[in-house]
Amino acid sequence: MREMHYVRHMSTITIPLPEEDLTFLRAYSNALGTSAEEFLARQTRSLREHLQRPLQHEVTAASGIILPRVPDKEIHREHLEKKHS
Repeated sequence: MREMHYVRHMSTITIPLPEEDLTFLRAYSNALGTSAEEFLARQTRSLREHLQRPLQHEVTAASGIILPRVPDKEIHREHLEKKHS
């Protein structure tokens, strides 16, 4: 069975890098068996997916982050009092 690969439209950007960083990037991506461009594209996609994923409930609860749906300061104050008492 043949694998199906989907080609996405790719935009191009130019990123100025110090020569030392570019040399490292090329060597590192080459060691992974990919191009520097493909490595950066994968890392960017991974970062976007990670940041767009909602926090797990346990993480939100442990962090004390008040979600936007909490309407007023009184609820926030009560939360902080409860959290720090």
